[in-house]
Amino acid sequence: MSDSTSNLTGPVFDYITLPAQVIAQLRVGRDARPRALWRRAPGFLLFLVLFTRELVLANIAMAKVVIFQKPETLKPEFFRYDVTGLGPAEIVILTHCISLTPGTTTVDVSEDQTHILVHGLDVSDASEISLNLKRTLERPLLGWTR
Repeated sequence: MSDSTSNLTGPVFDYITLPAQVIAQLRVGRDARPRALWRRAPGFLLFLVLFTRELVLANIAMAKVVIFQKPETLKPEFFRYDVTGLGPAEIVILTHCISLTPGTTTVDVSEDQTHILVHGLDVSDASEISLNLKRTLERPLLGWTR
């Protein structure tokens, strides 16, 4: 094996095993017992598919905003998103997913970890965006973390 291919085996192996490592490290709570890894893996794959779909749709929506919408018609706004009941690892994953999606970014997590502050580029209805986040990100996330 040449040196160039042997240098790739470590990162490739890490990339392939990372989801399993993340799933294995998640803890739902002190009293709750998380499901076995083999039971959570399909949920993780579903989450990846759904998140990728949302990422593509958000990129298309952002391209439409940039190309067709006048800047003065945008309504940038901060809003709170309730994360009561989520564990610290789930909050971190959710906030990263929100920030990766174009047009939104997570700004702050409350000290009591009951809500996060999100900034949206064009927020016409914060409650609608919150419902969409719950449906497209939080529920699939809970499908593999619990």
